[in-house]
Amino acid sequence: MNNKDIKTFSYLSYIGPFFLIGLFSDMRTNPTLRFHLNQGMLLFLCEAGALVIHYVVDMLLGSLPIISIIPSVLLIFITLCSLALSLCGIYNVASDKLNPLPVIGAVSILK
Repeated sequence: MNNKDIKTFSYLSYIGPFFLIGLFSDMRTNPTLRFHLNQGMLLFLCEAGALVIHYVVDMLLGSLPIISIIPSVLLIFITLCSLALSLCGIYNVASDKLNPLPVIGAVSILK
């Protein structure tokens, strides 16, 4: 178990579905990697849920003339929030910290 490999898998945890690579590796029992896998999985699930909400809002409001801008603004907001949380997680990996992500980090999926 190389510390560099654990750090690489921890970085990948914050990049969309790439958390699955670390989740299925033999190093997933490492507490540091497990923390970052949990945070990355949580971030991915929140992103997926937010995109589903975006598509529902787009279907409901997309055909209305002036209000149709709301789904586009919602998508920009979702993208910026996801990027900010991913960068927070990557910063935590780079600085060897186990700080939970803001707003969503208190939830624990992996035990």
